[in-house]
Amino acid sequence: MNKVITFIIGLLFAGFASQSRAETFDYAPLNRTLGRVVDAKGRVDYEAVKTDADLQAFVKQISEISPDTHPALFPSRADSLAFWINAYNACVLAGVSKAYPIASVTEISPNFGFFKIHRFVVGGRRFTLDHIEHEIIRPQFADPRIHAAINCAALGCPRLLNEAFIPDKLDDQLNSVMQDMIRNPMHVQINRETGVVNLSAIFDWFSSDFTSYVQAREAGETVLDYVSLFLSKDEILYLRNHPDLQIVFLNYDWSLNNQKK
Repeated sequence: MNKVITFIIGLLFAGFASQSRAETFDYAPLNRTLGRVVDAKGRVDYEAVKTDADLQAFVKQISEISPDTHPALFPSRADSLAFWINAYNACVLAGVSKAYPIASVTEISPNFGFFKIHRFVVGGRRFTLDHIEHEIIRPQFADPRIHAAINCAALGCPRLLNEAFIPDKLDDQLNSVMQDMIRNPMHVQINRETGVVNLSAIFDWFSSDFTSYVQAREAGETVLDYVSLFLSKDEILYLRNHPDLQIVFLNYDWSLNNQKK
């Protein structure tokens, strides 16, 4: 009898463990899509995206599930943030591929309507991309690294990562994409001859996100103080020794980040 009871208890625990493991949000479809359609430079094969079954499955999944509808699937801050970053990027891929071929997202709708007007279903609700970015991701998570993670399908944007953001490694991924952005001359240029630092317009548009971060951590007060967190030691020392450098913000390139055929 004791053996029977022990066996039954073992089955119950195994069932609970299996159920617990199953109760996680599945990023595998998006991960497969990104691995197929995004190259090392962050350029996208939008023609392939049009018929990508994995992206379609992921978009359907997020249309039904979100941290609001299924909070048990998103127990931590990292779980929720990873979801919203991936949801934003998946919606951009789906929306742009639907309109493709185009030369820029600005062609989809006038006055940046692709971000302000077009709506995507997430967790049973209809959101614009601007709502996801400015009313969910930025205020709720207050992490400037998201500006290197969410991708607006433009060459001026930091490169799209060719893998999904995963809660368990989210911090490392966010550090990696922000460092990649800041060490890329397309976004940050330190000209020692002219004493000018050229920065992506992103650092202008969202300057308060970057300055609030360093100020809260007593790591400085300016956008350059934030940029310094991800530079090489030599560049950090140069900026520290030259506090009067002129900052010039680069023109943003809204050309589509598509792969050249």
